[in-house]
Amino acid sequence: MYKVLRGALGKINRFVEIVDGLPLWCVGIALMVVNFLPYFILGEGGVFEINDQLDESMMNYVLTARHLGEGLQVLPEMMGGVNASGLRPAAVLFVPLYRILPEYWAFVAQYGVCFGAAFFGMYFCVKRLTKSGILALAAAGCFCMLPLYPVYGLSEMGVPLLLYGFLCMERGNRPGIGMAIVIFFGLTSHLVYTGYVVLSLWAVALVVMMICRKGQGWRWAGFFLLISLYIVQNRDLFWELFLGQGTYVSHRVEMVNYPMDFWGAVKEVFFFGAQHAPSLHRYLILPVVVLLLAEGLCWRKLEAGDRRRFLAAAGGMLFLVGIALFYGFCKSQVFTDWKNAREGFLHYFQVERYYWLYPAGWYLEFAYLFGLWWNQGRMKERGGNLFKMPFIRAVVLVLFLLPTLQLIKTNSYLYLNVNQINNGSGVTGYISWESYYAEELMGNLEEAIGRDMSSYRVAHLGMNPAPALMHGFYTVDGYSNNYSLEYKHQFRQVIARELTKNEETRLYFDEWGNRCYLFNGATGNAWLLGKQLEILYEKLEFDMEALKGLGCEYLFSCGEILNPGELGLSLMGYFETEESYWGVWLYEVSS
Repeated sequence: MYKVLRGALGKINRFVEIVDGLPLWCVGIALMVVNFLPYFILGEGGVFEINDQLDESMMNYVLTARHLGEGLQVLPEMMGGVNASGLRPAAVLFVPLYRILPEYWAFVAQYGVCFGAAFFGMYFCVKRLTKSGILALAAAGCFCMLPLYPVYGLSEMGVPLLLYGFLCMERGNRPGIGMAIVIFFGLTSHLVYTGYVVLSLWAVALVVMMICRKGQGWRWAGFFLLISLYIVQNRDLFWELFLGQGTYVSHRVEMVNYPMDFWGAVKEVFFFGAQHAPSLHRYLILPVVVLLLAEGLCWRKLEAGDRRRFLAAAGGMLFLVGIALFYGFCKSQVFTDWKNAREGFLHYFQVERYYWLYPAGWYLEFAYLFGLWWNQGRMKERGGNLFKMPFIRAVVLVLFLLPTLQLIKTNSYLYLNVNQINNGSGVTGYISWESYYAEELMGNLEEAIGRDMSSYRVAHLGMNPAPALMHGFYTVDGYSNNYSLEYKHQFRQVIARELTKNEETRLYFDEWGNRCYLFNGATGNAWLLGKQLEILYEKLEFDMEALKGLGCEYLFSCGEILNPGELGLSLMGYFETEESYWGVWLYEVSS
């Protein structure tokens, strides 16, 4: 019986080793099919994250694509005309998609490219570092399924791909592939998101190589190529940085940086990540620590090469801890006071965005560290330590990853869309692309007004302007992280009296101001008020003369206004559709 079990175990071990050597990257194709099939089943009923994606950054692509090749300095649709440099997309290479395809399918295609880059970048990077196909598949499968924001291109999802390109530039390797990856990454990522982060780390690596007297000509070339791509795409930013000149004064000069408790901020980002970087890594921390301790206790038994790899893994963990500490410092009272006292770029630049490396960093660290154990003393003959058997290591790998896999599953876009297929918005509560942008509803509003949309402007009360902008309306309001300070002050005149009714909303507008909406005392800074809420607005005190001065002739309200006559508004009707998330009261602003 013992011999039978041992023989069976030996066959399983050999099978695991055979699988480990297979080109498992092909599984990524199957994973892509599974992940994107719901979008084709649902069509525009698909679900994506709305906040900072469908309500803001999506407009950067859509509006830029509408004027592609026109050379406009000001895009006229939003906020009376926003400087084109303030609506620059995060990934310029994807802009033509929004000119060629319907917006929904353009975004699905963009997500598809990002998903593929995330999987294959992580797979080939881990495979190169660990020589293990199983570890590469595990890390890549987890990473590509994270609910990262496709609207930011490869700023997060392409980090492992860029690292793989960096590794390809090693002497005697495949520098052509590395340079191609640099070009692709440079055109599908943004300098102020992770561009400056990867460039700073690349620069450190080059300095270390110089000290070690290692010639790395291709890596120098890749570094300067990436810098050049970012300079060309962000020339307005560099013009402002180095010459102190810009085409307008940004509203960001009035932003106030608020401090956080240092250790609270460190703990929060270390265990849970931070805004726009949903790494879902908290259940990986304990396995990483256990593996580090186990390898450290075996230090004397490690060969020279394994010691170097262990030190690299320990350095990776220290780097991840350092990111959290740096984030805490950037949110501390001392640093925020210093930023608030600065002017221009230094006042509002978010240097702490190194935490955007967490989604890639934690899965790379786990895979690389597990790879040290995976590759040490593989059992090639009968006998040997039980824990050195490939089968046992594969089981441990699965056990280590199970909590993280469950967390990823319930937060992934795949889960959201499968749930949407099975239950619909009535049960899930999800807002689909179709219901959010509400194309049929917007068409009904356009028909009710009956004029060329470029001949007038609209404002919104209780709803985001993105659906109207997507349809083709021109708006006086909008969501932008870089627009004219002068326009912010003009718009503030409209809502000045309403801001006095709610201090939290006043601070939200005055000290941040990216959302330039009709905030008010009744619903505060709410902008996602659906038709099911039946909102009523009483005693609104907007400065209608100031609103008309911005060119506004119509108001889309998510609630009935009970004093329209006092505001000089006349009701044109109430509009909703079965599929629309919104119910809109249409008012005309009297001249």
